[in-house]
Amino acid sequence: MAIDGRAMTCLFRVSGDAIDYVRPGSAFKRIRGDRITETAEIFAVYSDSSAIPHFRFNVVTECKFQPTERHGPRVLAARAFFEQYRERVMELPQPTM
Repeated sequence: MAIDGRAMTCLFRVSGDAIDYVRPGSAFKRIRGDRITETAEIFAVYSDSSAIPHFRFNVVTECKFQPTERHGPRVLAARAFFEQYRERVMELPQPTM
């Protein structure tokens, strides 16, 4: 999954007194200034060649006056991801094999 790094199964984030366990299937959201809700659905966690953790994710946008849209895939370093998507949402169901 990672080009020059390595795949990771999860990442822990400490925010105040809370600890988030982030793994594929985790989802976070933000409400933009134009009142569009973006939900980021993580499907891969990996570190790059400098050992910086990154997430690969798809984004679902929801707006009262527009149909729901899916965008992606996107990649952000974990720090940049958490600066944008601060609110955790319910875990998404994992496909069974």
